[in-house]
Amino acid sequence: MIELLVVIAVIAVLLAILMPALRSAKALTRRMTCQGNLKQIALAWNMYLEDNEGRFYQERNANLLYGGWAGMQVPSPRPLNHYFNLPVDLTEETKIENDARIFCCPADRGGVPGYAAEEKAYNYYGTSYQTNLMLIGQDQLLIPSDQFALLHEEINKQLRNLTLSRVVQHSRLLLIGDYGWVNQWKPIPHPREDWKELAEWHGRTDSFNMAFLDGHVGFLNIRKGLYVADEYSVVPFEELFGLAREIQGQEQP
Repeated sequence: MIELLVVIAVIAVLLAILMPALRSAKALTRRMTCQGNLKQIALAWNMYLEDNEGRFYQERNANLLYGGWAGMQVPSPRPLNHYFNLPVDLTEETKIENDARIFCCPADRGGVPGYAAEEKAYNYYGTSYQTNLMLIGQDQLLIPSDQFALLHEEINKQLRNLTLSRVVQHSRLLLIGDYGWVNQWKPIPHPREDWKELAEWHGRTDSFNMAFLDGHVGFLNIRKGLYVADEYSVVPFEELFGLAREIQGQEQP
């Protein structure tokens, strides 16, 4: 009997040691799978640009309704689906949820502000990933009422009909990433802290899987309100880096 209790105690100790390691391994696997998804999606965007004379996709809500399945949204064209042999023009009857898994981060646990906060972004939008609004989105940014108004006005002067030839530093320019990165980057408070935490899918505060315009991916700390950082840029126009840094309160490097 004593021997059995000893064995049980040893097993319990081993499990206590191994379980955190197993959880960490699973989390790392999900993060790496997500990065693989983003790498393929970034490649597809570059193929899209080649096929469209370098013009970025600019439509209302294009930052989320660009690829994947219909989710809970109004069905709309998903032009990136073409590069994954998926239908582009979706209807409510188009059932491709399981076929469009390249657009689903395995760690997706939601964080969409509002009633769907605990619903996966993939289930809500049809994709887990959100693009850089200054590359793939509407052709004009909203003008805020704070110190960033001037920067947005200058960006808008160049944003309409944006082409690849007008964009510089592809290896530094963010293209697309985990859904929550945009809310983390925007220079306004997040609506609720618990929603923010839900959108941090990979276990590190303020950090998200991101793909750059040149196709490489990384797990980045996204700083709130920084349009230009040392390791990345959200602004696609190098001539506006100085203005962005000035408004951010940073000194020129």
